[in-house]
Amino acid sequence: MHGSPSRRAVATLRGATLAAVIAVAIGACSGGASTAPSAPETSPTTPPGVLVLNRAPDDTACDTIGIDYTVVHFHVVLTASPQIWADSDTGASLTIRWDSTFQAGTGAEPSVVDASGVVVLEDGDSLDIPGGAYPELKGHFVCTGPSELIILDQAPA
Repeated sequence: MHGSPSRRAVATLRGATLAAVIAVAIGACSGGASTAPSAPETSPTTPPGVLVLNRAPDDTACDTIGIDYTVVHFHVVLTASPQIWADSDTGASLTIRWDSTFQAGTGAEPSVVDASGVVVLEDGDSLDIPGGAYPELKGHFVCTGPSELIILDQAPA
């Protein structure tokens, strides 16, 4: 006949059970959590202080998801991560992605230029978002979304 488990055995069993419950809870909480967009990758040869554009996929299409902001203010800060972002008038912080036609400018201040070398974005620039239409950033198409803007040379086909 078996006797009652000792206090030590009960304590060990409770500890193991508690550890298992905590492990399951941590796994459940971390598995579905979303994370903030990461900064663009830089190559090991990119020196500090060089502007790196976060690229959009070549086959980018715009979502038709509604947005509630009407103006965004751009920031270009070489020491930040990501280096280019926008804040909306509703408080949303938006990541910025660029198609392959845009490059970092070569002027004294960090900027983004289009394929013809025209500056399309500098720190402090603003963009008004028209109701019911996609905006243009100095003649270039902008896909709007709740968490990002994608700047394209022209509207997607």
